[in-house]
Amino acid sequence: MSEAENSPSDAPAQDEAKKPPESLRSTFGTVFFAVAIALLIRMVACEPFQIEGPSMEPTLLDGDRVIVSKFAYGLTVYFVEDAVATWSTPELGDVVILTSTAADKAVIVKRVVGVPGDVIEFKGDLAYRNGEPLRVREVGPCDAPSQKHPDPSCRIYEERVGDKTFHISQSEHFDGYYESRRVVVPDGHVYVLGDHRDESRDSRAVGPIPARRVKGRVEAIYLSVGTDGVRTDRIFQSVK
Repeated sequence: MSEAENSPSDAPAQDEAKKPPESLRSTFGTVFFAVAIALLIRMVACEPFQIEGPSMEPTLLDGDRVIVSKFAYGLTVYFVEDAVATWSTPELGDVVILTSTAADKAVIVKRVVGVPGDVIEFKGDLAYRNGEPLRVREVGPCDAPSQKHPDPSCRIYEERVGDKTFHISQSEHFDGYYESRRVVVPDGHVYVLGDHRDESRDSRAVGPIPARRVKGRVEAIYLSVGTDGVRTDRIFQSVK
């Protein structure tokens, strides 16, 4: 073995060569920190959500991507059905994401039309809250191209609950299935309906939903993709 190979001065140089460059370590640290912050924000603050199905037409369409404010009512985390902590309750007219009480425990999007103490009932094709009909007036026919299941008898109506006004859709061939049903919303619960009254599995079927199952409030549409491509007219729309 040569004298050069035995030189102790080579050891520090070899150790330095084995260490990753300082800039690389710094980059890894920055990326890790950024990913951790992004995951934390998604878990507890806001989260994207894709609308599937027609249950919220015409407010939300199949293929809409929305931003959900998860911090609006409390703290929710992945894989847990109920909120870990709550500090406020949904208001009348809010469009919310929640976990259904049905057996499938599906995550669904609906509108709050009843809060604790409210009496919700159905007469004919009208929904009533505390004896007053939600419906204000008829707007016109539904827009067939925007419907997942086009129905020539579908009509758009304006409704009002609390201080919020919005549009719902409903066919003219009302079948009376929910007629004469009357529910008093219990404490700690909300009564929710889909804006497309003919194609929504909501509180009419499963009853009032515990407020602790509400995961957040839908704030805005950030992207909308239909069968014909991107619906540019819906991008960055707020959800009312």
